[in-house]
Amino acid sequence: MHDRFVKAEVIVTKVNKVSPEEKEKLDRLAEERIEKAREEAISKIRERYNQIKLRDEAGGEE
Repeated sequence: MHDRFVKAEVIVTKVNKVSPEEKEKLDRLAEERIEKAREEAISKIRERYNQIKLRDEAGGEE
């Protein structure tokens, strides 16, 4: 079933000739975006796991 996977766009930004301070800020923002995406993904995976687990448990009792 192909509908089990959610696809998201990858955000790519070109950065040319930035100061070390700007690079540090951009790196920090990128890390924050990655962490947020990771947290959202883990949450969705847990939710889906629990749905499947509950469904399997309910199916086993019938």
